[in-house]
Amino acid sequence: MHIGMKNFLAAALSVCFQIFAGAQEPAIKGVPADVYYMMPSFGEGMIYFRGQGPAQGKLNICAVDNTLRFIDKDGGEMIASDTDNIAMVRIDTVSFIHDKGFFYRMYPVTGDMGVALKRKVRIAWDTKKGAYGLSSKTSSIREYSTIYSEGAVYNLNEDKEYPYEINETLYFYNDGEVLLLTAKNLKKAFPDKKQEIDAWFKAGNPVPEKVDAAVELLARWAK
Repeated sequence: MHIGMKNFLAAALSVCFQIFAGAQEPAIKGVPADVYYMMPSFGEGMIYFRGQGPAQGKLNICAVDNTLRFIDKDGGEMIASDTDNIAMVRIDTVSFIHDKGFFYRMYPVTGDMGVALKRKVRIAWDTKKGAYGLSSKTSSIREYSTIYSEGAVYNLNEDKEYPYEINETLYFYNDGEVLLLTAKNLKKAFPDKKQEIDAWFKAGNPVPEKVDAAVELLARWAK
């Protein structure tokens, strides 16, 4: 049963929420909501804390400042100012592991292991459109012309007011910890596959840069 915002706050005693008073809304700045946030829209979700019960609410995660957001009973956007005690957040059917102060999108391979996607968006708030002189709209946002997410393609060559850039890095999570995709860490995660992992890296194979490739690789060693 959905609990109200008062019960939400009561359940989340370790988290101090304050009214979001940061930059203007993404739509005003010309940054699409599905770029500014980790999810295309706020969705029903759960916050899982370490050492206490979960909290429920309408949630999203900001990809610019890596903050957890929720919608209060009056429809206002709120921001979590203390997230140290959060272990994981689930929004709709998507989960995010919280490790070392960052929210990573989870792509499960086994029950407690999978690919972790770290996504950061940088917006040049102090650089208005046209500040690049004669440069094109494509060059004003570096070389990012499209972003692929869940099979959809978003066109970034829009007539926006501010340029922005997107950086996505793949890691993997194992038993609640996020780790770099290195031979050393992978051998710790798969101790019975050390020879296979060494052989794979010695063959000159690069660390996967796409989620599907990383999931496929981990699944092979997880068998």
